Amino acid sequence: MNRIYQWFKNKLGRIVSGLGFLLQGADLDISPIKDPLESVFSHATVEWIVIALFFFSWARHQWVANKHPKDPPLPPPATEATR
Repeated sequence: MNRIYQWFKNKLGRIVSGLGFLLQGADLDISPIKDPLESVFSHATVEWIVIALFFFSWARHQWVANKHPKDPPLPPPATEATR
């Protein structure tokens, strides 16, 4: 079970990006795929899936943004030896 969890954790960004790529044709409007999804799942489940995808997209964006700081680190202060 630990290997599956680690694989999922390592691939979460790609999984979310792949789901976003598959749904990009919907232009944030799920009406083209709503009826087929609702025939498999209930209406409430489809709404939760859409909300979860938006949340995972936001969470992935935050994770990537935290890996790249906005301000570059400052150089160390000059000392007598470096002047």
